Amino acid sequence: MKKVSFLGHFAFGVDKANGQTIKTKILGEELKRQVGEDQVDFYDTMGKWLFVLKMPFILLHMLRNYQNVVIQPAYKGVRLIVPCLVLLNLFFHRKLHYIVLGGWLPSFVGKYPILRWSLKRLDGMYCETHLIQNELKALGQEKLMYLPNCKQLSILDESELTTSSKAPFRVCTFSRVNQTKGITEAIEAVNRINREKGKTIYTLDIYGLVEDEKWFRNLMDGQPDTIHYGGIIPYDQSVSVLRQYFCLLFPSYHAGEGFAATMIDAYAAGLPPIATRWRSNPEVVEDGVTGLLITPHSVDELVGKLQEIAENPAIIDRMRPACVKRAALFQPSSAIAPLIQNLK
Repeated sequence: MKKVSFLGHFAFGVDKANGQTIKTKILGEELKRQVGEDQVDFYDTMGKWLFVLKMPFILLHMLRNYQNVVIQPAYKGVRLIVPCLVLLNLFFHRKLHYIVLGGWLPSFVGKYPILRWSLKRLDGMYCETHLIQNELKALGQEKLMYLPNCKQLSILDESELTTSSKAPFRVCTFSRVNQTKGITEAIEAVNRINREKGKTIYTLDIYGLVEDEKWFRNLMDGQPDTIHYGGIIPYDQSVSVLRQYFCLLFPSYHAGEGFAATMIDAYAAGLPPIATRWRSNPEVVEDGVTGLLITPHSVDELVGKLQEIAENPAIIDRMRPACVKRAALFQPSSAIAPLIQNLK
């Protein structure tokens, strides 16, 4: 009998760059590294209805042949996978572990009583932030542990950090491209500053998967050449791209925001974020130390921060060393420790 089976969205054979797939692959590889290459097997949730049809047989196989079953489902699968797994485990008594993706689960749990019952029967739920952990605890969930988001990145050395002294300052967004990630607000803030000053103070590059092509085309239509879409950057190239920028803009108000992986990319590149006080962001960004915090939806406040750091770029440069130090906390080798310690 092998030690660990890991069920998640690996997207084998498909080039996927979304956060869920990236995190699944990173944690899977770290499990193999720490537990043993021959002691860990992966099972893919990709396939929608085809996976749903196969799911009971996959779960049954995992319970029969592995001491530990680790799952990392998204919201579309959690209310099917967790109850089915718990019920089947009444016959096998394996250790069940659930790595929680993002910050949507607390609001989701209340809708499904059978899911609440099932989650209490797991041996471990691993949350990206303490906020999510506390919200689930308030809903009666137990065996909650902190396992922060993580990425295997080459963190810049402090000697590699650059400084910025004069305009134009290059800023970027680096997340899924949708309205709730604050892309519209980022564009509006940069355009307003440049318009008020009568010259280019900032340029904005937008990176990431565009989720609504029509909305984004309309948004970009007529934008000045200071606003540019840069496409999707492979996660292992994020540091080399982000190190070229002055700061990261993350004015998100996304309802399911957890520990945004873009923060790890930014920290590894020595790039302080300007982020909203939204969900778990204040837990990840230490205001004035590793980045700056603003009120959600407030273009005025974002404009004010951008004007302040343009007039005094040393504010950003002083935070760069703290960013690369913080990035070390979110390497997979250390982040995954609570799960490793809880394996049978």
